[in-house]
Amino acid sequence: MLGLSRDQKEAVGLLSIGTFLEYFDLMLYVHMAALLNELFFPATDSHTAQLLLYPSPMKVLEKSLEIGYKCSYDKNSTAQ
Repeated sequence: MLGLSRDQKEAVGLLSIGTFLEYFDLMLYVHMAALLNELFFPATDSHTAQLLLYPSPMKVLEKSLEIGYKCSYDKNSTAQ
């Protein structure tokens, strides 16, 4: 069985670092959301506050992914 080439090892290392940073960012967001929940929505019950807090960043992420996909698709279609 052949080992990985230097470029493949580098790609695996960079992908591992990126994955770690994504999960770290997610965990940071989850913990900060709990803190912000108490600061910005103190009068509501906890379940209602979570519903108010979580959807907005998810919608921003969804829209940014759509825009990024459209931009990359437009670049690829004009290159042909």
